[in-house]
Amino acid sequence: MEILGFLFGLGCLILVAWAIAILGGLVFGRKRRQQNRHQEPPSLTPPKIQERNSAQSTNAAPPALSAPPRRVVTLRQPTSTRVRQTSNRHQQYIRLADSVLKRLRDRITVVQLPEALAILRRMNPYAFEELLLTCCQNQGWKIERNFRYTRDGGIDGRVTIAGRLYLIQAKRYRGYINLKHIHDFNQVIQQEKAYGGFFIHSGKTGELAKKLLREYQISLLSGQRLVNFVLGQKLKVLR
Repeated sequence: MEILGFLFGLGCLILVAWAIAILGGLVFGRKRRQQNRHQEPPSLTPPKIQERNSAQSTNAAPPALSAPPRRVVTLRQPTSTRVRQTSNRHQQYIRLADSVLKRLRDRITVVQLPEALAILRRMNPYAFEELLLTCCQNQGWKIERNFRYTRDGGIDGRVTIAGRLYLIQAKRYRGYINLKHIHDFNQVIQQEKAYGGFFIHSGKTGELAKKLLREYQISLLSGQRLVNFVLGQKLKVLR
């Protein structure tokens, strides 16, 4: 009897444990499903709408690519000796040249050649250049002054006559012409592709210098011709 009671009690314990295990599994599974349901993000767009939107995005034309910005390249201007606007130094020598011109042209009597040449030879060399350019302007020619007086490339000014470019070489000589100056001036005329040039000086011109100037077809202004030019007489230019 004791053995049967023991077995009966053991069976009851097994049944109770089995029932508890089944009940606990059901409760735990329910809680787990509830937790998973809360963790899943709600779907804002139905599957069909998502597929339609993805199809539209696939078929849509790609956005137009904007053109890259253009690179602005500033070209460096070539170095020039020509003046666009006269500096204070230029204006100083121009005023000095104008005072000499006034002195020569305001004479009641005609200025004699030796006196006029003596006045020109005593001038500042830069003022002498400006005086000649002013006389060219008085002839009705278009003139171009230099940026600087030194290292001017062998050009003391440029004039345009009837659309043609001529170069000016001014020499405030006291003696005879230096032939090298004529050779150098002719090379500059060729380099600048000018139509011609004026070699203007206050000195003396030898026969060899005259021959060389004729060979290079460079116009010579000296002596009485220079004085007449300074006094405002119209110069006839052979074209």
